[in-house]
Amino acid sequence: MKEYVLALLVLIVVWVNKDHIVPVKYQFWATQDSHLRVYNNSDKDIGDVVVYVWAKPHSLGTVKKGESAEVTAKRSRDLTEVVIVFKYGNERVDKHLGILDEESDYQMSIFVNFAGVVTNQPGIVGSSAQQSKP
Repeated sequence: MKEYVLALLVLIVVWVNKDHIVPVKYQFWATQDSHLRVYNNSDKDIGDVVVYVWAKPHSLGTVKKGESAEVTAKRSRDLTEVVIVFKYGNERVDKHLGILDEESDYQMSIFVNFAGVVTNQPGIVGSSAQQSKP
């Protein structure tokens, strides 16, 4: 009986601390992290910005017009879907941006343009992406 209680306590401790457990690093992966940058090129501030990558929401809050915000997330699989959700004025915009994978080096630039139109460019994150936007 003591063994079952001890096992239950260990499971409870692991469950409570599951977000603090470091994921396994696979040595054969060339890239451990994924990088996404959201550029607000629209005429308004965008609010409540959330980027979903690796099945987890990454909240960016408000991104002022003309500014950008970056998301860096640990890679947990070989590919993932990317979705952005934000408020443009009074409207909620929910946009599926495609797949983040090895071909894009787990990087993506996301552009919010005039009228809340969202475009993306896989594989480019950084200041050079500002000049090469679609």
